[in-house]
Amino acid sequence: MRGRRTKIVATLGPATDAPEVLDRVIAAGMDCARLNCSHGTHDDLRRRAAGVRAAAERAGRPIGLLFDLQGPKLRLSAQTEARVLELDDTVIFCGSEGSDAPGRERVDLHRFSDLVTERSQIVLGDGVPRLSVEHVDAGDVVTRVVSPGPLGPRKGVNVTYARPELPAITDKDVDDLALAAELGADFVALSFVRSAADMQELRERMQALPCPARMIAKIEKIEAYEHLDEIIDVTDGIMVARGDYGVEAGVARVPLMQKDTIARATQAGKLVITATQMLESMIHAPEPTRAEVADVANAVIDGTSAVMLSAETGVGSYPVEAVRAMAEIASEAERAPAIHGRARDVKPDSAGAAVMHAAIELAHELEAEALVVPTATGGAPRACAKYRIPRPIIAVAHERRVADQLTLEWGVYPTLAGVATNVDEMIDAALSVARDAAGLPTGATVVITAGRRTGTPGATNLIMVREIP
Repeated sequence: MRGRRTKIVATLGPATDAPEVLDRVIAAGMDCARLNCSHGTHDDLRRRAAGVRAAAERAGRPIGLLFDLQGPKLRLSAQTEARVLELDDTVIFCGSEGSDAPGRERVDLHRFSDLVTERSQIVLGDGVPRLSVEHVDAGDVVTRVVSPGPLGPRKGVNVTYARPELPAITDKDVDDLALAAELGADFVALSFVRSAADMQELRERMQALPCPARMIAKIEKIEAYEHLDEIIDVTDGIMVARGDYGVEAGVARVPLMQKDTIARATQAGKLVITATQMLESMIHAPEPTRAEVADVANAVIDGTSAVMLSAETGVGSYPVEAVRAMAEIASEAERAPAIHGRARDVKPDSAGAAVMHAAIELAHELEAEALVVPTATGGAPRACAKYRIPRPIIAVAHERRVADQLTLEWGVYPTLAGVATNVDEMIDAALSVARDAAGLPTGATVVITAGRRTGTPGATNLIMVREIP
């Protein structure tokens, strides 16, 4: 518990379905399991969610559960004829209502042309071919190839600078969100976010279910990055989804977008996950490349809250080794002289936030072994995580859901304890839990926070310096 502070999200799939493999993935360092709603049936998602909860019980520690909604993904028609597009070729796209006349490529969306603006490019597959929009004529989108590449059936279609015609949350997402609520998901990620309004719609739908999960906005569209601050304001966390952003904006723009997004999210005190192709070679190889190691390490040094594995653990041949490699890289990178995500110039907006800031400073001045934070909602540990302190924040939660939702917070180690009847009992219990969970030695100095009303949200108003019994 007192080692790695950057958290690891691992995608579940066929490669992790066997219980013994899932147990080994958790032992290797997984903090949160991702269920990708783009793949598998609801029965598959139910089975894997149940597997995570059972494995967490066996491991004796909280493991988060993240549902990743598919979002409005466009594809070419299944009848598309495979061919290679050459530079400066003219290609005409139309919606699903369009004719099958030769020379037209249909997209599985009614009135596809309504999406397109004068600034748009159409990008297929993983980034090529790329086509600039020349003009729209009676439902036909006339384009010119600017980057050549293969065209084929069911290829993904991205439209840059699109009009907001697509729903932020599709019918499939609604069904998947209901399942997430049913299964007690800890986090829900929304794909292809374009604006703060998309996240506000998600929050309203979650409240109506109800679904108390934390919301994650995936930054993978140019429009989302251009409205990043507004999105950060209304969400609980951010995912730097480098795959589709690279497709839309071009891969050369990904590194600076990633660094800027991590910086802005951490300064706002929001968790941030860095994702996509981090250890891609480990889908088929037992060790990562040097470039992949540097990529993960740079994200860690920049202060990302978590790093994510996708196909590496979902369908790869070495899921346990991939998680173990990620954990080792993160641990080594955290030895850097400075982690750059520390929130600066923070003005506490409440008495509780001011108390937590003071506790952070006191723990630093005393070189305490840990900061022990009993919590009813998780708010106090989250208020501490943004300061990126070089000592563990042991969050003693009263509810399993709160503990599970703290699994992605940088440097926070959630554990469980019952609600105490008075402050003295709560402090004694928290110290015992911190000792056992973090392996703190007897006599170790810790800073502990408390409130005069135990188990009450927002009641933290005490700071104490204690020794581990």
